[in-house]
Order: sequence, then C-alpha cells, then structure tokens
Amino acid sequence: MSTAPNLTPREPAAGAPAHRPEMDDAPPLLGSWRNIYLLVLGIFVLFVALFWALTEAYA
Repeated sequence: MSTAPNLTPREPAAGAPAHRPEMDDAPPLLGSWRNIYLLVLGIFVLFVALFWALTEAYA
C-alpha cells in the first residue's frame, strides 16, 4: 500500500457546482487583486498612523 497522495483530478460530485471561469476574471475595481490588496494595506497603514497621532496628541 502506497502512502503517496492521490493527485489525480476528480470529477465534481453530482450536486457540486461546476467550475465557473468567470470567477477567474479580474475584479471590477482597480483591475487586479494585487491593487486591491495594496489599497487595503495602505488604508491599514493610514489608520495606524492616524490612531498613533491621536494617541500622542491626547496622551
């Protein structure tokens, strides 16, 4: 008996949804997922800087 994983693709089950190629498309906002992640990271950094400045101002 082999302990290697079975990596052959399987057919989807009868009730499982089929592959949807439209899910592989770029997001409608900002053109790519990379740009969305950079926007989220930028907003996070902005909030951290804002809260740090407010903490220093009112400490």
